[in-house]
Order: sequence, then C-alpha cells, then structure tokens
Amino acid sequence: MGNCSICAIRSKAVEVLNPEEIDILQYNCAEVNMHAGESIIKEGSLSSHIAYLKSGLAKIHKKGVKGTDQILKILQPGCYIGMQTVLSDKIHQYSTSTIEESVVCFIDITSFKELISRNAQFANELILYLCRDELSYFSRFVNIHQKQVAGRLADTVLFFADEVRKSSNPIIPLSRNDLAALTCTTRESVTRAIKELSDIGTIMVKGRSFEILNYELLKKISEKG
Repeated sequence: MGNCSICAIRSKAVEVLNPEEIDILQYNCAEVNMHAGESIIKEGSLSSHIAYLKSGLAKIHKKGVKGTDQILKILQPGCYIGMQTVLSDKIHQYSTSTIEESVVCFIDITSFKELISRNAQFANELILYLCRDELSYFSRFVNIHQKQVAGRLADTVLFFADEVRKSSNPIIPLSRNDLAALTCTTRESVTRAIKELSDIGTIMVKGRSFEILNYELLKKISEKG
C-alpha cells in the first residue's frame, strides 16, 4: 500500500485533506492489482467500498431490458467508481470492469462518508467531480443519438488517440463486440464503419491497432457525425 499523501495521481479532493484525514483514508484503503476483465463493482451488488482507478483502464457497463450489455463510459486513471451509490443508494446500478492491467484503490464506504462530513472542501471537490462527470454523459448522449456509426467510431478512435494513448497509432483494448456496445450499435455495423473509414484513407486497422492516416478528415467526420 502506497502513501496517499504523496501519491502522484491522487485526486483534487484528496489534496485538500489534512494529515489526520489522510491517515483515515490510508488506513481504510486497500490497493489491488487487477488483470484485464476483472470486476471492480457488479450491478445489483451491495455497496461497501468506493473504488479509485489509480492506473490502467476500465469500463462502466449496464444491462438493458433485453439483457444486452451497454458500455456507458471508458474510465481513465483518476476516476472514482461507485460514488453515486454511496451518496444515493445502497445497491450498485451499474458494473465496472477493467479492460487492461490496472491498479485500483478500494476505500471503505463508512470512512469515505466520514471524510465528506468532516471536510467541506473535500465534499465540494467531489460535487465538482460528479458535475463534470454528468456533463460528459450529456454530451455523449447527444452524440450517440445524433451521429451516424462512422461518426461515433471516429469519436472513439480520437478519444483513445488524443486522451488515452496520446498517439496517432493507438491500441484500443476493446473487442468488436465492446466497440459495438460503446457506440450503441451492432458488431456488423462497427465492422462496416471500420471498412468505410479505412476505404476513405482516415485509418488503417490491424486487430486492435488503429493507425490514424488522416487526422483532419477523421476529426471532421467526428464533428459532422
């Protein structure tokens, strides 16, 4: 277990805690190394911990009325997981799983609530985090419903290239089924969209490697949908 006070990727909320509160956090937190595909929280389970993604990538996913798994969001390091449940309910309303090797910190829910009660700045930073998170869902909802599949796929490739990998040749650690679940379409539609973007010279795809050949055109497709 590392030292929360000197953790390189501690959240802004943790930065406002005093030494005594840092001790409370650290003594009630466990750091876990997780392999790709492992479950961090499970939909329908009782909430007992807050999770914090320290390294790696994870996905938030939820079952629909037909039993189909929908990917709601890709999580990067620095994200809290399960906080909505802590503040509003006892049962997790979605699942979260790792999609590559990750390190996750699990924080006891009672201790987390104590820190919220003790430190107003800590609580304020968490509220700001939840607000930013909700706004990102608004944007994603509009994009999913107003863009064609090629536009949604372009969004995904640019997200991994610009924000996750910071590379023009990003490895996207998602199967074609997961890409379909993320872009709210079918595996077949994703395959057609990949071919469409490849045929016009925007990307070259080999397995899970997506090389961007024409960034400006790909960005235009993303913006126009």
